[in-house]
Amino acid sequence: MSIGPWRPWRELADIREAMFRNLMPGLWEVGPRIDIYQTDREVVVTAELPGLTSKDDVEITATEDTLAIRGEIRRSEETGEQDYHRAERFYGTFARTVSLPARVEPEKATATYKNGILEIRLPKAENQRQRRIPINLH
Repeated sequence: MSIGPWRPWRELADIREAMFRNLMPGLWEVGPRIDIYQTDREVVVTAELPGLTSKDDVEITATEDTLAIRGEIRRSEETGEQDYHRAERFYGTFARTVSLPARVEPEKATATYKNGILEIRLPKAENQRQRRIPINLH
């Protein structure tokens, strides 16, 4: 045991790091961070997925009103777990399902991946227009 100055903030950082690494391994299982916006014609979803190396590592499914993104980010095989001084990036499986703000046509959806961002474009359903509902008075 060495004698040195007490560094409480360093100890707290070490505890926090150990907690996230060991006690909460599935923390990112809620999925990647996403943005959802809509235009007149489509709903657009963008998701942060840095490190994706193959299109087979992600699965996208959609219904008329939901979108699900599942997959796995793999760590490169160059280094072993014990070689890391700090490991903050996420590796492992993820899943995220969200409700969409409008009805879409899932069979016409497209997806692209560039610079760590997955973009999914879902055309809105034709019957998405508002309709006035008359009231019958008795």
